[in-house]
Amino acid sequence: MELDITLCETVGESADRLLSSQIFMSGGSAELTNRNITKELSDAGRLISGEPMTSLAAKKLLEKVKPRDTVIITSGFFDPPSMIGEADGPLGAALLARALCAMLDATPVFLTELNNVASMTALANAAGIEIVDLELARTTPYKGAIAVLPIDTDRAQREAIRCLDEVNPSAFIAIEKPAPCRSGFYHTGVGLDVSSVVGKIDWIVNEANRRGVLTIGIGDGGNEVGMGSILDAIDDVVPTGKIIGTPLKTEVLVVAAVANWGAYGIEACLAAALHMPEAIHEVSDERRVTETAARCGLIDPVTGLANGWVDGTPPICSESILELLRHMVHLRLLRKAKHSLQNFPRRWSERSNPDEVVAVWAKKLLADESKYFG
Repeated sequence: MELDITLCETVGESADRLLSSQIFMSGGSAELTNRNITKELSDAGRLISGEPMTSLAAKKLLEKVKPRDTVIITSGFFDPPSMIGEADGPLGAALLARALCAMLDATPVFLTELNNVASMTALANAAGIEIVDLELARTTPYKGAIAVLPIDTDRAQREAIRCLDEVNPSAFIAIEKPAPCRSGFYHTGVGLDVSSVVGKIDWIVNEANRRGVLTIGIGDGGNEVGMGSILDAIDDVVPTGKIIGTPLKTEVLVVAAVANWGAYGIEACLAAALHMPEAIHEVSDERRVTETAARCGLIDPVTGLANGWVDGTPPICSESILELLRHMVHLRLLRKAKHSLQNFPRRWSERSNPDEVVAVWAKKLLADESKYFG
């Protein structure tokens, strides 16, 4: 079918504005300021992209990813003091992978550290994606594979080449994935050095960029893959920006108050372009994957609890964002359907003479008013 790029961009405009709404906090350093840093970082990202970030990401995916192509999706942020991964990132990875399977017939390959493999597998399964060997995954819808991202720098450099050679992705998407700062260290939002416990993602991102693979980064605080595109804004806006800000760039950047929501925004824009609102994941899917994340121990870094919360926000916030995105697409598509209830005023105008109808009612109302006031 012909892509509806106009609708994709229209939804993207609204989605970007929605996703820049800071419900509670954004990025670990947001607790150090009262500023809405998400909006300021989002505005900076929009200046760089020159158009809505979510729809730009969707358009690039539609252009690059063909049926049965592989897409690498990386996530996972090891979070002290709990010393386990946080929920922001892996949830979005699983659900965006589902959308890419449904809308583009793509084969997702999840890239994460060894200690995250079990939880990422569980989340993928909860989203309806079975994890199998890559050779099998390429042949069958709704199948995916997992690759391990090394923590050791030398091993990460070697694996970057091997992984890209083997997977041969059309696109590479990073969701809330920590990236190195200017001095090469990896930090949490408040500036804690976690270089020794997170995968060295920069090797594979740089190599993917060099090979011309579409790269998309989704982040919320300034220390994630892709945020290098707005490093000056991170220095100015984020309290710890000069410490944690990463120079690592991707071809497309999406900024959201919660990185998972950025993935959902891309889903909505894909669905708009393809006229497939039914392919956006449902609230029931959101709840199933969220509950799975909690059972796997993935935490809310604000409280340290594995309770389904993400970045200090309860599940209802993510569900509400999801439903608003869905209706951005659904209601606009209804308006395009001639016999939709959304077009009731238009049909009324076509079937009668509105000026005559208004004149009849004006006469009646004026007469009633004159009688009332005597």
